[in-house]
Amino acid sequence: MSDQFPKEYHASSLIESGRKLAVITGSGIDAEAGLPTFRGEKGYYEDQEASYLASMEALQNEPIRQWQWYLKRFVSYHDTSPAQSHRLLAAMEEKLEEQFLGLITQNVSGLHRKAGSLKVLEIHGSIREMRNMKTRELRHLPETWVENPPSEDELQGWRPNVCFIGESYEDYPLEESIQACRNCEILLVIGTAGIIHTPVWLAQEARDSGALVINVNPHPGEVDQVAQHSFVGTALDYFNLDENRWWEEI
Repeated sequence: MSDQFPKEYHASSLIESGRKLAVITGSGIDAEAGLPTFRGEKGYYEDQEASYLASMEALQNEPIRQWQWYLKRFVSYHDTSPAQSHRLLAAMEEKLEEQFLGLITQNVSGLHRKAGSLKVLEIHGSIREMRNMKTRELRHLPETWVENPPSEDELQGWRPNVCFIGESYEDYPLEESIQACRNCEILLVIGTAGIIHTPVWLAQEARDSGALVINVNPHPGEVDQVAQHSFVGTALDYFNLDENRWWEEI
């Protein structure tokens, strides 16, 4: 498949084109850094308890237990380094400058920011933040919590700033993501199965606005129905189509 994928849709060609680019990423790209995906074999949500703890129901009924589950992920993600693909997307942003409209991610890991991406739209929130349930004030989770977990009293009145199952996008940057998709000329979708429908209709918004949609995923998914071109492989497989290693110039 890789030798048949048109060169004009390789990452280097997208940069050279100078066209406005937006990117959507799902848990497939974080899998390259060793984090579990959410669906499929060994995915977070294949475990019924995890599905419950990631829900609005758990927030309402067992908020401290929910916090403790998310704090374990906070510690795990804190010690996880970005994969090469995260760094290459940051390099694309640097190359394209103002023509790069945004990196829309379903991931809460913070790995895109760790890799150096700046225009990151975390539509499912961030594991690194907490939100006050009355005032909606956002705070970064203290680094000290990595070694010394907080007491239950410290968690009272706060929740992880992560979009739970059954929650609306009201407190997350969905509108900015829609605008990036409507204004781009190329949308690159990486590592999302589209089971959660948001990336699918964001891709449809881009295509309806005249953008070229390129989907990168090793498995068939719902985004394939929207994309004009699909590359069967991981993000790293896609970037390795470029033999000239353009990112080494940065």
